[in-house]
Amino acid sequence: MKHRIIATSILWILIILTAWFLGKWGGLLLVAIFGIGAFIELTGLLQLAGRPLYRHLAIPAFALNLLALILIPPWVLPPMAILAVGLSLTLVVCLLTTGAEAFPSLAVPTLGAMVLLLLPFGAIALILHESGLMLTIWVLAVAKFGDVGALLTGMSIGKHKMAPTFSPNKTWEGFGGGLVASALVSVLLILFFGEWLPAGLTPLHGLWSAVVISASGVLGDLMESAFKRDARVKDSGTMIPGIGGFLDLTDSLILAVPVAYFLIWIIL
Repeated sequence: MKHRIIATSILWILIILTAWFLGKWGGLLLVAIFGIGAFIELTGLLQLAGRPLYRHLAIPAFALNLLALILIPPWVLPPMAILAVGLSLTLVVCLLTTGAEAFPSLAVPTLGAMVLLLLPFGAIALILHESGLMLTIWVLAVAKFGDVGALLTGMSIGKHKMAPTFSPNKTWEGFGGGLVASALVSVLLILFFGEWLPAGLTPLHGLWSAVVISASGVLGDLMESAFKRDARVKDSGTMIPGIGGFLDLTDSLILAVPVAYFLIWIIL
């Protein structure tokens, strides 16, 4: 627990400093690093579990798709157009390099793994381009402090198991604590940093949207737990002491960020 708190604190300091000195492009650099790192670990988990996957194609194809979403602003080329071309080309290369027998078993898992992480990391890039750095920090803080609230509440008063098949340590008490922590952080950020956030994001909007984002984050966490259980490993990697890997750090963003992007579109 001590190592986890230290690692989390250091990471937040690095993220804030990178954003402070490099602005939006510092944030996009972090998206590229964490996104590609998380995808490499995801494909490693699938490989350990014996799942069919064209890993040598998936990793460079994912990196190119994500970099295209990062480097090409949405007002220059719509993200759907980028993904349509990128994923189609990935399918064509998969077809031409695997043959008729291997293609059916490799194509869907390869594209499925790519889409799973292109959604959250691509959505972060879109929020940075369209709404700026501060709103991106708000989204990430809401999602990640839900993790912190759930962990601390679950450790102190957690009794009722939430999803023992996926994650035995998760409790309903922890789930509730995570929702409260996310809502609290959301409202505080809006109250203290409202001048740097869009005017339409009121404390009331921040309250209810934080609950939805936090709940989505728990589901993303459970998804990663399923992958790790399938691969029979505790952590997705060892790059971050006290936490594990890039995917362990960003698992709650898998659903939380796409949901947040949709909510931002509704609210603003």
